[in-house]
Amino acid sequence: PSHCVEVMLEKVLLIGSGFIGNKLIPKLTERGYSVDGISIETGHDITDRTQVLDVVQNFPGQKIILMAAVADLNIFEARPAYGLDVNMGGFINVALACSLHHKKLYFISTCCVYGNTPDLPSSEDSSTQPTEIYASCKLASEYIIDGLNKSYGLEYVILRIATTYGPTMRSALAPAVFIDQIRQGQPITIHGDGTQTRTMTFIDDEVEGIASVIGSAAHNTIVNISTQEELSVLEMARVIAEEMGRPNHPVAFIADRDTQTRKEQIDASKAYALCGWKAEWTFREGIKETLRWMGYESPCEELKSKY
Repeated sequence: PSHCVEVMLEKVLLIGSGFIGNKLIPKLTERGYSVDGISIETGHDITDRTQVLDVVQNFPGQKIILMAAVADLNIFEARPAYGLDVNMGGFINVALACSLHHKKLYFISTCCVYGNTPDLPSSEDSSTQPTEIYASCKLASEYIIDGLNKSYGLEYVILRIATTYGPTMRSALAPAVFIDQIRQGQPITIHGDGTQTRTMTFIDDEVEGIASVIGSAAHNTIVNISTQEELSVLEMARVIAEEMGRPNHPVAFIADRDTQTRKEQIDASKAYALCGWKAEWTFREGIKETLRWMGYESPCEELKSKY
């Protein structure tokens, strides 16, 4: 009989599920990795240090991706102690475990660390001026990773990812809110005057970028994973309204956030140099695809909710 040759796939541990994590697993699998996923849903809690140390020590692979976090600012602001316990305490447990057991940490950070930086477009070397607690936690985590690297030799890659939208996105994200408001015949609510800009990145681009960096030679470095298409919030609302066949849908301007980032403009050329990745989807194309997934095929058809 012919001998079966078992191909040993490289193992990756993904900590955290959610919108992006759930799309990342099939993308990494497609690229030839064997992915173990753990999260609060599988009974794992990153704030439990003993459990984290045990899981990391017994994981047979070398690469660990930390995505688990409280990412919804509304939750964070309502429950700051919980947000800090997860985003700082939980992070410290995972980073410490990777350092102790010689694993390479792929830390999912955020482009929000740039905040109101004067350095535009923002590259990985730009100054950071986060405007709210979630981004501040991510930046603090980046400093801890750098310290663990210098003091204990922790190997790492920090991925500063963009605000990501698309099918299955969190309902609190601006595009999801705008779609819902248009659907219900309510005015689109925009904080401030709507001229603040964002680099909203489509989910397919984001997971492709993350997977590309994980498969690259990136080492002890920071990489931006973002589209370079910069749109104002008003332009985003207009695109969504047009794609829903309601180009003249009313907009209501409400009080601006104290923590508003005025201008987000990201330089993602390092990712391209490292692994040939750049965002392919325009915001309009991504919104079209999102609406199609939601069952909104044409302006005359009512949206069939898939939530």
